[in-house]
Amino acid sequence: MHAWRNRWVWAGALTLALAGCGSATSSGQPASKPAPATSAAPSAAAPKQLVHVTMVEAVSSPAYAPVFLAQKLGYFQAHGVSVTVSPLQGGSTAAAALIGGSAQFDAGVASDVLLADAKGNHLESIAAINNSIFLALDMSTTWAKAHGITANTPLNDKLKALKGAKIGITAPGSLTDLALRYMLGQVGLKPNVDYHEVALGSPAANLAALSAGTTQAAIFDPSFADTAVQKGVGLYIGSGTDFPVLNNAAFGCVVVDRSYAEAHPDVTRAVAQSIAEADNFILDHPQEALQDLYPLFKLPKSILDYAVPRYNFARDGLTTQQAWDNVAQIFVQNGLLTPEQGKAVAKNFTNQYVQGG
Repeated sequence: MHAWRNRWVWAGALTLALAGCGSATSSGQPASKPAPATSAAPSAAAPKQLVHVTMVEAVSSPAYAPVFLAQKLGYFQAHGVSVTVSPLQGGSTAAAALIGGSAQFDAGVASDVLLADAKGNHLESIAAINNSIFLALDMSTTWAKAHGITANTPLNDKLKALKGAKIGITAPGSLTDLALRYMLGQVGLKPNVDYHEVALGSPAANLAALSAGTTQAAIFDPSFADTAVQKGVGLYIGSGTDFPVLNNAAFGCVVVDRSYAEAHPDVTRAVAQSIAEADNFILDHPQEALQDLYPLFKLPKSILDYAVPRYNFARDGLTTQQAWDNVAQIFVQNGLLTPEQGKAVAKNFTNQYVQGG
């Protein structure tokens, strides 16, 4: 352990005796300025009696590094909770597990909060993991060579060169699907007309298809995009951060059923603040964070070095109304939500559990 890790997260560890700290609201941000979460990891003994909860995870990816670090560095235990993390295959699967009651928390994606609430469920984001749709788009090197595309080709020309291509996504209605439609829509390409999406499930499956040549492009996590480049099967085209709306859009977040948060505000706050502190740990101590992440993922260190800084982890676990309006706008533009639904579900986040503690 590094010497600075021997400091407490707070002046004293937050315990679950603070059950009266507050209850959830369906939206909005308190007017008072939030107290920033510290990024130093605790090393003192965890409280003897921990409340156990289960957190499902949309996918086991470095994009959810704060979840791994909150567990590894003891943030959860310092706040009085023991968390079992169960990785699943996709955000919609994780949201379904949360709705079905098999988990209390979901390290998932904002888009699934929007869709679930539009269907009458009452999910709420309580801590932001990322406030950017950083998904990266790769073209197969074979397709690129056939169309005269190189790394130095302007972005719009790279996008136009995907006309006629089969492009891998995770699932219809997912953020890989919608981000791809948004990117290619900027150069006038229409799905199922100018290009065809192939739903393959996991990022690993998309990488395998790109490598095998069954798809000509794929949109996925930066770590997989860089893996494709390093293997010589993919040419990087661009990412969501190249588009203002996608660059400032809610993405990874910790989700809870609002009724659970209202009944267990202390546990909800403990989980939310643990994630906020892990966000800050990565931002404030990137090299130390990488050293902790290397053993957790079966990826070359160079790929993690490339990918982790691109995840745009959320300072203090905070998000903004604009970030949620932007992600809702993408769904409205693609006909998955009506404008009225978009306005309504974009309010299903709160910053109160990561403010002030």
